[in-house]
Amino acid sequence: MLSTDKGQPQASSGPCGSWISLSESCFLFSDFTASWGEALAICRAFDANLIAIESSDKNFLLEGYLQNKHPHDSDKSGADYWTGGNDIEKEGSFNWIGSHHPFAFTNWMTGQPDVSEQDCVEIRGISNFKWHDENCNHQHLFICEKPLGGSPEIIG
Repeated sequence: MLSTDKGQPQASSGPCGSWISLSESCFLFSDFTASWGEALAICRAFDANLIAIESSDKNFLLEGYLQNKHPHDSDKSGADYWTGGNDIEKEGSFNWIGSHHPFAFTNWMTGQPDVSEQDCVEIRGISNFKWHDENCNHQHLFICEKPLGGSPEIIG
């Protein structure tokens, strides 16, 4: 796994280097926790964004990867990952940070989203990688994403 040294990008070779290639994107699954804002800054240091899960197909690929990475229930209890989903700009109106596209697909855990002070979206391992809204200052693992062979559009 690519060592980020808390956000210090490392050069790599190949279309995804040491990142994981799934479908049309390259992904970095962090091995340390950060707040949502810190995670976004780290991803952007790699010319990437926090992951945007804009389709059921992409969610299926991601869930499969995470299920293999965390195969046992005991592995899943700490396997919470920040995504680029948030409703920071307008409460209740969730969008993806890189594109500002509203959610066309969702995978919310039953009862989610539930709290107005929780503006950022995480994938929660213990709930079989369903989505939860969460306080953006909490510390979680995170997933960076960039297009295969290129840099993402960064807005905002």
